[in-house]
Amino acid sequence: MDLVGPIIDIVKFVGSPIVRYLKYQIKFNNHLEQFNVSKEGLSNRKRDIESRLNIELHYGKVAEEEVQTWLNDVEKFLARQEVANEVNSWGCLSCCCRVKILEERAQEAKEIYDKGGSFTNECLVKDDPFISAVELPIEELQGSGDVKAEILMSLMGDEVIKLGVWGMGGVGKTTIMMHVHNELLNKAKFKKVIWVTVSQTFDIYKLQEQIACSLKEKLEEHQNTTNRAAVLSKMLEKQKPYLLILDDVWRRFKLTTVGIPEPFVSDGCKLVLTTRSQEVARTMDCKIIKVKTLSQKEALKLFIDKVGDIVLSDQRCIKGTLESTLKGIVDECDGLPLAIVTVASSLKGISEPQFWSAALNQLKDCKRNVAGTNDNDDAFGVLKFSYDRLKTPKIQHCFLCCALYPEDYNIPIKSIIDYWIDEGLIDEMETLQAMRDEGHDMLRKLVDNCLLESMKINEFRLEEDCVRMHDLVRDMALQITRTSPRFMVEAGEALKKLPEKGKWTEDLEKVSLMRNEIEEISSSILSSKCTMLTTLLLSHNNLSTISESVFEHIPMLKILDLSYNSQLRSLPSSISKLVNLTTLLLQRCHSLTKIPSLSELGALKKLDLDYTEIKEVPKGLEMCTNLKYLSLRAYDHREDCCILDDAILLNLSKLQQLFVDERIALRGEVIGDWRSWKLFMAGSLQCMTGASF
Repeated sequence: MDLVGPIIDIVKFVGSPIVRYLKYQIKFNNHLEQFNVSKEGLSNRKRDIESRLNIELHYGKVAEEEVQTWLNDVEKFLARQEVANEVNSWGCLSCCCRVKILEERAQEAKEIYDKGGSFTNECLVKDDPFISAVELPIEELQGSGDVKAEILMSLMGDEVIKLGVWGMGGVGKTTIMMHVHNELLNKAKFKKVIWVTVSQTFDIYKLQEQIACSLKEKLEEHQNTTNRAAVLSKMLEKQKPYLLILDDVWRRFKLTTVGIPEPFVSDGCKLVLTTRSQEVARTMDCKIIKVKTLSQKEALKLFIDKVGDIVLSDQRCIKGTLESTLKGIVDECDGLPLAIVTVASSLKGISEPQFWSAALNQLKDCKRNVAGTNDNDDAFGVLKFSYDRLKTPKIQHCFLCCALYPEDYNIPIKSIIDYWIDEGLIDEMETLQAMRDEGHDMLRKLVDNCLLESMKINEFRLEEDCVRMHDLVRDMALQITRTSPRFMVEAGEALKKLPEKGKWTEDLEKVSLMRNEIEEISSSILSSKCTMLTTLLLSHNNLSTISESVFEHIPMLKILDLSYNSQLRSLPSSISKLVNLTTLLLQRCHSLTKIPSLSELGALKKLDLDYTEIKEVPKGLEMCTNLKYLSLRAYDHREDCCILDDAILLNLSKLQQLFVDERIALRGEVIGDWRSWKLFMAGSLQCMTGASF
């Protein structure tokens, strides 16, 4: 009994700190829970602001500095070590200190969160000061100095408000106006100089979009063109006095229908259009300036400048047997700069007179063969001559494939080379990179022959190497593909539905309907078998429905591009019938949740499922034993995880490029051998074997 008192004293002595510790621990846990809630709220607000920012950011806009600073602050805060782990390392600190530090962290999260609330009703972007006045890439002006001077005089004066620059295709209208555009950028006459390419397929919606983009503004996508015209008109009113240059206009249209206010002397605004039709310029009340073809002297000088040093270095060629042949070739080009440059490039480096004589005869034959088919028959014949002189059928086919893109489209070099690889136009090599290098060499030959124009395009402050076809060159390419090989190209023509049934002939080899507004692929249209169709390009449409039996009618299909169809939710099971399919592109189909089994698609070499809503590795993927390229990156970073394990990977021995992110779990011993497979891994990989990469 004598021990009871001391024991009670000991319990009192020890119990008090224990109770105090438990109180602090409860308090700490409460603060930790509150902190995690604050952190989650901060993450959600960051996602909301980033989502808004993605909508508001477009060409000519950058994030406000305050917004970017806030996002950086959030990123730094969220990147810190998890607090629950961090506090465990604070063993030397008292519970009181730990609670205090945690309170400070929670307060910091709240302050950052509250600061983000100030952006709720504010615009998140501003004009990009680095691209306020962008010069257009230009070529040397040929024999048109007087025309350029006349145009500049008219624009700098006060009398002319609408100007029509008229001339046949390939005569240099666009080049002249590019020079004028760049020269006027630094003049005080106009607050804004706007350049827009209209093209043969006139689309009010697209034209409105291009003008708004040039003004660094954005129109509502789902408004009708009438409402958009009213908004665009107000945008242009704010930019007065402006100069609007509309390049390649094919038909008369009412300016106010688009949203372009009629220019007046009093407001200082002016309009210039380039056109092949004098009637278009006249009916749109323009003062007409004609661009004439080159004189014989100018044409000969341009040809000799472009044909190269071999002819220039051997004066005997000019004065001797080659002189009359060379002049004959120049005369066949009819003074068109585009034709002269293209033909000269195809003959560059050749000095033997017999080759020049043969070339002249071929050129005449080409012009005779296309006679009577088009207003630009002579130009087509000359351009066809340059096409015929391409060394191999493969490079000719590479050139024709460039016509699958819309008119006046800037084709990213990476995209066209990857497409040539998908088409099998580049010979198989050890690596994809080696094939891409070969593609660059083929592209250079087309540029050197002036059948493609190279350029650099700046979008979102990123520079991208592109190529483009002159519209006359593209017309020539499309004329070739009306016979053999047979293409159907209606890209970028604002189509709401598939072309009529009669156009889907049995001899079709390639169909391009990219960048339209098609919503459905119906078996009623595509009901007869297109037994030769190998390529179907339907990217950037509004597809939501594909009939179940459609793919049964195109059994030889090798390339299917359905990318950038954000409403597409599923694919029909008949896709499994495409046993010859080598390329399936579904990237950016944001609503796509599933695809049929791939077990029958043993020929598949490329599968792109980037940024879809597919939540599991496609069934039958292990049967795609020829797969070289696989991309499975997620639209957003979900917590659910896909397993990519040995059962699949051991069969994919030909895989060279794999793009994944943190939602893909890699499992199996084979993971450790991937270094030797020359795979490219994107993002952070979760590997269940613990292998490092």
